[in-house]
Amino acid sequence: MKDLKQMWLIKIDPNRLTEDGITLKMQNGCIKVKQLGHYIESGDNSGRYTNRTNNAEIKKIMDDIQTITSTDLKNATALYRFPRLSLSRDKVKILQEKFDLKLKRDFNDADYGIVSEKYFDGLFVSKWLSAAKSADVLSWAQVYKDCFEDDLYDEIVYMLDKIPADAHVVLETDWFSSYNYDNFSNITKYSKMSESARNLGKGSKYHYYVESLDQWNNIQDNMSKLVWDTNINDLATEDSEVLTEEMYIQLKTMLGWEKTESGCGWQGTRDKENMNLALAMIANCNIKESHTYLALLFSFLSDSMKDAGIWNSVNFKSVRKKFQRYIDFSGWSWCSVYNHLLEELIKDDALTEIAWKEIAEKMYDDVLSTQYGVDGANNFSISPDSIQLKPELKAKMKLDKEFDEHIEKITLDNLEAMVDMHTESHDYAR
Repeated sequence: MKDLKQMWLIKIDPNRLTEDGITLKMQNGCIKVKQLGHYIESGDNSGRYTNRTNNAEIKKIMDDIQTITSTDLKNATALYRFPRLSLSRDKVKILQEKFDLKLKRDFNDADYGIVSEKYFDGLFVSKWLSAAKSADVLSWAQVYKDCFEDDLYDEIVYMLDKIPADAHVVLETDWFSSYNYDNFSNITKYSKMSESARNLGKGSKYHYYVESLDQWNNIQDNMSKLVWDTNINDLATEDSEVLTEEMYIQLKTMLGWEKTESGCGWQGTRDKENMNLALAMIANCNIKESHTYLALLFSFLSDSMKDAGIWNSVNFKSVRKKFQRYIDFSGWSWCSVYNHLLEELIKDDALTEIAWKEIAEKMYDDVLSTQYGVDGANNFSISPDSIQLKPELKAKMKLDKEFDEHIEKITLDNLEAMVDMHTESHDYAR
């Protein structure tokens, strides 16, 4: 990936023309040739950020960024923060104090550089363009040069000569409408010229490139020093409180969770102070060990969380990012969303008996009871306890005993202590 081809754009605009009352001529300067950057790859996906996994080369680069542990930080002396991080300075400060680390202004002076997906993805530029060949453009110009102003053909030859032989060439051609030019003698050929220009391309795709080769090479040379901001956030909270079932229930209540005759979920009347406190507790708990409860909270109560001031704070954004898959769930009146939730929990090795009971109860209330009338008022004996998980999925579920042995019990009295550790979470404006 170090030796990237140059990427050049040929832009043709047939709407820039002159008319003498009889014929149409494409103006000098209506064809532009310029280097965009250095080419990485092309893809048929719908955008580089949301579908980056479809871009093989970019995904490989992203996947090469390592995951470090506290042991690695014990042997380090300095960190560097890249821009656009979803990571609060308070979290970094925790690690600085714990491991006696300094923050450097120069990436080259640090042991690790903290990057975000937003920053890394911002290294790449994408444009929806057609691949082309300079020789084909030149052949097209030769065929239709009687539709050009006098100097345009020579101008095209001169510009195409600038493009290196091994460059990746892309084409952008504007549409031309003959609607206002029916009376011109060469309108048929001029229109055919414009159509032929559009057909010079080999199919439209997203073409990915980097504008700054120096920046790109610096990143490539130092890949072993890069760590994700989510990785650093996990390390900063690994000594924090682990959520228990009691704490989970308390957090639900603080976020306005209620069970009603019409189902269960958050209600309109909620105390904003309690909601902000709940989000602060979430942001400052042990993220890794509290994964199951956090996944349930974000799945069922993210719409409620969005009304809290802390939702858009830097400290909370880092947690949101990690659980975005769960936030994106919708359609709780349909069984399919519960299937997806189970699959994501299994993928994260986070399906516990408690989680299954929560899912079964909500599905009973919001699907079976609300949508299909299956409740205590009819003659059928169906309850949340009667909903069964398939044996192959049940085998992947962590039993309560196993879960309890892994997570040390913590009393509710320790909840507020979690917030006091990190003052940034109280700054709702940040």
